[in-house]
Amino acid sequence: MLRTATRLLLSALLGGLLVLTPVAFAAAPAPTENYATLLTQLDAKRGSPQRITAATLDKADHHVRLTLADGARPLASYPAGKDKFLVDTLLRNGIKPVYTKRAVVHHTLRYIAGGVVAVLLLIGAGVWFYTRGRPQDPDTPDAQPTAA
Repeated sequence: MLRTATRLLLSALLGGLLVLTPVAFAAAPAPTENYATLLTQLDAKRGSPQRITAATLDKADHHVRLTLADGARPLASYPAGKDKFLVDTLLRNGIKPVYTKRAVVHHTLRYIAGGVVAVLLLIGAGVWFYTRGRPQDPDTPDAQPTAA
């Protein structure tokens, strides 16, 4: 009976993992355009619907989110070494790039470690308080002899 329950639990956990894995991979957007298309859009004329009007750069992932004149917002990937060139080209074409901001990392492990230390200190203090005031057993040789 125990083996059956263990197998069912293991298969349920594995099934849940398999179901959630595609969701985790789908969370990161995949670039829709390549670097050559990005350079073509930078050189587009004023009246062209493929002209870039705004750009948001993600320097950590080497992606740029473009806003085109026709309202489309494709995500383009660029090589890591071309970062300065891309920014200079955007500025030369009159487009001021906006940089993405990373979320502030809260150090939750620090708080967990502090909580564990506090609990251990409380347990140690409780054990010390419990054992320090106990009377000694009369069978020990340090005990005072009593008058009988």
